[in-house]
Amino acid sequence: MEENEILKILIVDDDEVDRMAVRRALKTSGLNLELAEAETAESAFTQLQKGEFDCAFVDYRLPDKDGLALVRELRENGIKIPLIALTGQGDEQIAVELMKAGASDYLSKFRISPARLAQALHNAIRVYQAEKEAAIAYQQKEELAKQREDFVSRMTHDLRTPLVAANRMLGLFQEGVYGQVPQDMDKAIDIIIRNNKNLLEMVNNLLEVYCHEAGAKRLNFTNLDLKQIIEEVVQELNPLAEEKFLKIFVETENGAVLQVVGDRLELRRVMINLISNALKFTDEGKIIIRLLPAEKSNPYVTVEVEDTGAGIAPEDQPQLFERFRYGNHRRSTSGLGLYLSRRILEAHHGSIFVTSQLDVGSIFSIRLPASFL
Repeated sequence: MEENEILKILIVDDDEVDRMAVRRALKTSGLNLELAEAETAESAFTQLQKGEFDCAFVDYRLPDKDGLALVRELRENGIKIPLIALTGQGDEQIAVELMKAGASDYLSKFRISPARLAQALHNAIRVYQAEKEAAIAYQQKEELAKQREDFVSRMTHDLRTPLVAANRMLGLFQEGVYGQVPQDMDKAIDIIIRNNKNLLEMVNNLLEVYCHEAGAKRLNFTNLDLKQIIEEVVQELNPLAEEKFLKIFVETENGAVLQVVGDRLELRRVMINLISNALKFTDEGKIIIRLLPAEKSNPYVTVEVEDTGAGIAPEDQPQLFERFRYGNHRRSTSGLGLYLSRRILEAHHGSIFVTSQLDVGSIFSIRLPASFL
């Protein structure tokens, strides 16, 4: 409370003698107060709804409704000002119920004094103001977060168009549409296109993360053959493997049933992320993709992506699937791919985890509930 601030107080009590005792104690407390009175719960509710008071002293025994019901009704209607309950001697259980209902404090009428009333009033208003400031700060934080996410969404949309257009134009250069391109320049264009694709991938991941976190992602669940999806992804990524003289092997049991229920595009995105990462961090050796069918004792289809790459330090592994978390490796990028993969798998009631050893390699394992047709 600021010095010289006038506090508007409502005294709710049907007993004129009790109201006078509270009124006298408050006036001699030394506080700068403006007092009003109500003899019934209905009158108190009507006055407090106007939002003109800083605090109310509420008697438990009222002619039309007890103080407990009044406190509960006020809180349910969004009236948040401090409510200090006044109880009779020996009403400790009632006082506890009043506090549970939303009373800020309680005082026995037999212990009313200027000092006690002033202290109770000061404490209740101080707590109320702190809660109000905390609520405002939280609201501002939420608004800033929403503004930031909206900005990210607009930015990612705006970035995708020029990147796609630039790659299309560079492709036309390579096709000779604008004349013969020297060999050295052709190699430089390849590097630019590759970098643009990496940037486009990060932009797409950022946009997908935003959609998942904003609850705007709509998944189209159908029965899928996971092996077919993986074979398509491997075929698409084989040229990258060949550039590094790596081989990708897909291992599974003959006749294994690898059916799951999921969104084809989203699960394809997960497999692209995992296999692309394995290729990125592997300079020699191979990539092995193992498909393990579900069993009665384990109703999950499991996919393991094993590489012989750089491996992941133990201290980096616990946070690997968190947003914007990535290792210290020089090839690490935005840290969104694995976070997005985790979000997608969780939306499918699946999971992802990693085992890794530095300079030996990593195994990323995903589990998805099997679909038995």
